[in-house]
Amino acid sequence: MKIADTRQIEELLGDLAFPASKERIVEHAHARRPLTEAERALSSLPLGTYGSAAEVLRSLPIDPDPGRTPAEQAYRQRHHNKPGLAEHMRDTERPPVQDELRGDEGERWQP
Repeated sequence: MKIADTRQIEELLGDLAFPASKERIVEHAHARRPLTEAERALSSLPLGTYGSAAEVLRSLPIDPDPGRTPAEQAYRQRHHNKPGLAEHMRDTERPPVQDELRGDEGERWQP
């Protein structure tokens, strides 16, 4: 599970004593805010002991481009005009299926 906004996690971990294991971090998040996106993201942490909240944040999978649908992300991976540039920064046309779904043909897709 990738997360786009880490503020919830920072708030959740604000009163947790470090160092803490992954299990302790997930238990703490579940006790404070069960079944949230932040808890699911924390459960995707690699096993280990974390020395600080900053270390936890560095270990989380971050979604750099949360506004795109999976179809748009896949199309962007396959059709790009600037090799070596991060996927979420590439300027490409919108996938044809997105035009059909949205009903707006010919417009330029803006990231």
